[in-house]
Amino acid sequence: MPENELADVLKNNVTIPENQIKRLFDLLRDCKKETEITQREAKKYDAIKETMMAEISSKYAFYDFLFSKIFAERSEAIKKDFEIIDQGLKQKNRSLVADGVTGLSRIVSSSPIQDIEKLRRLLG
Repeated sequence: MPENELADVLKNNVTIPENQIKRLFDLLRDCKKETEITQREAKKYDAIKETMMAEISSKYAFYDFLFSKIFAERSEAIKKDFEIIDQGLKQKNRSLVADGVTGLSRIVSSSPIQDIEKLRRLLG
């Protein structure tokens, strides 16, 4: 029974030939089974998606917190080094200026990402 005939039968537009009744029920049963399988798979994928989204959200929150703390700490250290440089300039103290520049260059040249990598290995 072609698909368009099946659609007509389901709309009650056509009388079902007696020799096709079993086939019609078989098709309907197969359709129901496929629908149930599809619904179960959709639920499974929804559960996987929810788990992955929760994992991504928790990792995002962790990294957001971690980066904000690392860069905030670096920001404070950079600010203090500039204060030392300013103080050295005001006092015309070359040693103080050199200490501030040395501290500043150490902070700027080191990568906080390397620290993150070390932390990741420790947590890993």
